[in-house]
Amino acid sequence: MEQKDWDYKHPLSCLHTKLDPPRFHWISPIMRAVIGHVLGVNYGIPVIEEIVVVYDGAVVARPQGSTKASIIGKYDDLVMGWKCLLSSAGLTTLEWMIAEALFATKIGYLFDAVN
Repeated sequence: MEQKDWDYKHPLSCLHTKLDPPRFHWISPIMRAVIGHVLGVNYGIPVIEEIVVVYDGAVVARPQGSTKASIIGKYDDLVMGWKCLLSSAGLTTLEWMIAEALFATKIGYLFDAVN
């Protein structure tokens, strides 16, 4: 029986390649750090260790190694930027699902107003 060579790449490694911030000229430094946080990669400086969405829709981030957090933007803008990134990255269905699951786990989908 002939052995086949499988060209399999783990979907997460494909996400790291396809969502790499230098591929997108419109990515802000904050969005770069958010992508790194969601994927578990050090894309931003400083590296975000924790993101929390507070009751009024503000997104608060705490840099790695710091005890202080600061507001980095609005939740609706963050979700819109994330959706635009996924739409322009050329993801497969599986990669899209994994990216959305990572975002939901690390940040969350919280408000009904966000589509």
